[in-house]
Amino acid sequence: MTVNPARDELTPDSPLPEPLAGLGDAVDVRIRRAAGDRGIELAVRLRDGAQSPMSAGARRFAGRDPNQAIRAALREAKQLLETGEVLHPDFPPTTQPTVVNKPLQMATRQGRREGRL
Repeated sequence: MTVNPARDELTPDSPLPEPLAGLGDAVDVRIRRAAGDRGIELAVRLRDGAQSPMSAGARRFAGRDPNQAIRAALREAKQLLETGEVLHPDFPPTTQPTVVNKPLQMATRQGRREGRL
């Protein structure tokens, strides 16, 4: 992911933003200048052996897929570096929970984990 921080606050020697630091030793993070000096490139990958023994589908359904956590952490880190805050859509919700809008609420929650609806 390429980020454009307001100033040179992210270097390979600087501490990671909290969303990425929260992933701990389960991931490898690489920071470098983006091509053409157009920001900073963040690359995050899961370390070997960090997967749980559950199947990938079961991990995703249960919300325990480490790749979901990596995508969410990257999105939040990008927002923190570029704007200074993490933006949450529809928070607090503008509607009352009903049986009719329940599928939309579930899809929105899933979209936050996956990064898209």
